[in-house]
Amino acid sequence: MPLRCVVVRGLVKEVEEDLNKFLSANEVRVLHMSQSETGNHITITLIVDDMDPLG
Repeated sequence: MPLRCVVVRGLVKEVEEDLNKFLSANEVRVLHMSQSETGNHITITLIVDDMDPLG
């Protein structure tokens, strides 16, 4: 079970776009997600399980 940690930080719209790109390009199962805010930036941290580790 190969696990990865993905961290995206920026303005809300940027983070949304980056997460959508990542999730559409990778076949993963999200095991945990956390969010934190600082000023007008947010940070999203995902721990994911690669569904297709050989591809």
